[in-house]
Amino acid sequence: MSRTKVNYVNVNLLDKYRQRREQSIRSLKASLEKNEETISLLLAKNKDRYVRKIVKLSDKNQSLKNKIRRLNNELVDIDNQKLVKKTVFEEIKEVFSRLPNQKQKYIWGILFTVPWLIGMLLFFLPSFFQSIWWSFNSVTPSSNGLVFQFVGFDNYISLFRSYVINGNQVFSVQLYLFVQDLFIDLPIIIIFSILIAVFLSKPFKGHTIIKAIFFIPVIYNFTLISDTLTSGFGQYIDSSTGADQMFVQQLSSFFLEIGIGGNLIEIILQAVDRIFMIINLSGIQILIFIAAIQSIPNHLYEAAKIEGASKYVMFWKITISMITPFILTAAVYTVIDSFTRAPIYAFLDHAMNQNRYGLAAGISISYFLINIAIIGIVFLMMRKRVFYYDDKN
Repeated sequence: MSRTKVNYVNVNLLDKYRQRREQSIRSLKASLEKNEETISLLLAKNKDRYVRKIVKLSDKNQSLKNKIRRLNNELVDIDNQKLVKKTVFEEIKEVFSRLPNQKQKYIWGILFTVPWLIGMLLFFLPSFFQSIWWSFNSVTPSSNGLVFQFVGFDNYISLFRSYVINGNQVFSVQLYLFVQDLFIDLPIIIIFSILIAVFLSKPFKGHTIIKAIFFIPVIYNFTLISDTLTSGFGQYIDSSTGADQMFVQQLSSFFLEIGIGGNLIEIILQAVDRIFMIINLSGIQILIFIAAIQSIPNHLYEAAKIEGASKYVMFWKITISMITPFILTAAVYTVIDSFTRAPIYAFLDHAMNQNRYGLAAGISISYFLINIAIIGIVFLMMRKRVFYYDDKN
């Protein structure tokens, strides 16, 4: 069995290493003594008042003692002429391993966000600020390039007051209808995804195939699926479910006549009318909730059973509470994903085809601001209801 060769520091350099470590030890001991004096003064003044500062200084002193102990061990290795030579990478790895776990998490979080920050600074923000500037100008192409003429808010005023395409599609009306449908579809998609995820989270025969069936619309082209469902196969479904739809319409008419649940019936009918689209838009959310439910610790359910909790209580008090962070994530994803199919793109393409780049920039900025506003509303509505479970508690 081969042994890994150990590289030691050159003997001629050991004195230099010794001086550095001894100087570091003296500096650390001075800091340690200063902290001990500060702790003694705080204890003499008022222990209860300065308890947090005392604890913080005590933790710092423990860290200083660990560093002094490590340097003393290295001095012993220097005396024995066996100080291991480390590469820069090994030294960084060793320093990182000595950091507290919480600081390590912060560092990893920063490292994982660096690619996103680079992309934002290099690609998104320059184009974003350029689009803002274009939206306040009339931008037209010429033989010498683009010609800019500052028009202020004229592009936005024209967009929301009088911008029409194809003779009957008004921007403000289409945007209002889209946002209205979004606020109807969002809770339905979330509730539908949670129910399906609860059903699929427990193993049974064929559960993998069923998961794949719900995820198929995410992989394949939604337009192709929609055309299929609205042609031959869709006509067969319509004819076979016509009686059920007639019953729903009769029931809704009855409730509307007696003045009960008019808004609720309207929401339900609109949801039923877009049932295939809702199923298509729920694939990712279902997978998110399945992963969330399966990550809930079993001991929570076991403790609830011992206390005599019913399955209904466990569902609302444990399952729903534990997946609230994922509900927020799925809601934000649903909003962003819905905007990718917004009718706003037709207006954007029309403005680009007419070489009205300023108006097109105004459409894109309006799209961005409305998207952010809806996400902000969802976040504000859910932030106080989100529960983060901590294993340490």
